[in-house]
Amino acid sequence: MRPYIPLGAYLALMALAFALPEYSKQIASIAFYMALGQAVNIFVGLTRYVNFGYAAFLGIGAYGLGAAILYMPQLGIATIPIGLALGMGLAALLALTVGAIALRLRGAYFAIATIGLNEGIKHLIIGANIWGGGAGLMLGSSMFKVYGRDLALFLANVGSAALILLTGLISVLAMYFIQAGRAGYALAAIRQDEDAAKVMGINPTRYKLLAFVTSAVLSGLLGAAFFSLGNMQVFPENVFFIDYILDGLAVMFLGGAGTVTGPIVGGLIYYGARYLVGIYLPGLQSLITSLIVFLVMLFLPNGIVGTLNRRSEGLRTWLP
Repeated sequence: MRPYIPLGAYLALMALAFALPEYSKQIASIAFYMALGQAVNIFVGLTRYVNFGYAAFLGIGAYGLGAAILYMPQLGIATIPIGLALGMGLAALLALTVGAIALRLRGAYFAIATIGLNEGIKHLIIGANIWGGGAGLMLGSSMFKVYGRDLALFLANVGSAALILLTGLISVLAMYFIQAGRAGYALAAIRQDEDAAKVMGINPTRYKLLAFVTSAVLSGLLGAAFFSLGNMQVFPENVFFIDYILDGLAVMFLGGAGTVTGPIVGGLIYYGARYLVGIYLPGLQSLITSLIVFLVMLFLPNGIVGTLNRRSEGLRTWLP
């Protein structure tokens, strides 16, 4: 799809968040699914390696910002950029550590290796009593003291939504730059036949690690924006919730894996379906949205945007 479509979608939602602050929480929820799908897409969509560890990156990013706000109040407003950098740095370090080992595995073996990542990090934080342990981090009072009540509420509502949308925007740009460069061709070759790519001189682990770390850093930024800034609290049971992994994969496959516009379309449909089901059939959101994703994948295996792209390419071959 044309590059201005996903970029324009994020910019339009960002303008709405500032123009209609009373709807900023709804915009933030929509943007969260879109940005999560974009972050997942950078690795899973480009490599077709399924990663079940995304909640760990969301959580560690949230703890980075939360720790900066709670333990460094003397820095004032500077706690936000420092906390965001800390969260992204921790996510990158975790991804480098895990990826350097796990990315030497393939297919289902890699997926199995990442399953325990979320629970492992969560129980480490709780068991070692790191960053509040099982009690988590309550950031509301600290934010009121450091930033003032009005600014803290503005950051929790409009600021959080804008930062989530900015994360999605950066994810779009990262996807474009990766696909357009040497890494994009290398990942395409790895996706088709990893052994043949290795024979041609491509280092699969290097390029998979690039996509893995990029995806993790953006997930960390998203976790900081959504949990620490938006909710003003970080609880291990919430941030390491495995459903976020399934949500990200569902959004990506619904819109179209490997496409830039796909997560935007998938995020809008996925959030809309969950919202409507929550109103009329509360408690059945996961069941019905899973059924929707299953039906789309059954009849549109390349996702909505992926199928449209393929059909438009096929149409052009028949045109003069």
